[in-house]
Amino acid sequence: MINMRRMTEDEYVVFRGNSIADYAGDLMKEGRPEEQAREEAQEEFESMLPRGRETEDQFLMMIDDAESGKNVGWIWYMYELNEEGSKQVFLNDFLIEEAERRKGYAAAALAEMERRAAADGCRESVLYVWEHNQPGISLYLKCGYTVCSRQDDGQYTKKTLG
Repeated sequence: MINMRRMTEDEYVVFRGNSIADYAGDLMKEGRPEEQAREEAQEEFESMLPRGRETEDQFLMMIDDAESGKNVGWIWYMYELNEEGSKQVFLNDFLIEEAERRKGYAAAALAEMERRAAADGCRESVLYVWEHNQPGISLYLKCGYTVCSRQDDGQYTKKTLG
């Protein structure tokens, strides 16, 4: 159904702008003033990706329809150690284009990320989802994620891999 591939530099530039703007928008929905939200989003993005798409253990991927080759979205995930010292995958950013939603791409992309992460030794997949993102919450629960904690205006969910 999908192919995941590394972003090109041009795709990364577009992704970077959209990702920062989307994150700033989420921060504003939670009550931060616009300028503060934009600065915070920019700073966090730069700290997580100091070498851009070449940053180690960061995976910036485009999601393409396997049959047509059409781009339908992106996914950004990273590998890290959890509190117990086990390797896990953390989903940082995920988007399926509006016109391509409800076609199975999101579930397929999550499954592919999980498959790759498990093959690389990750034991679980973790993500944070804002409370105002009800479609995202529904998707993650449907895909086998469970709420493990609530923080600020969202929740952490996780799923055991392999």
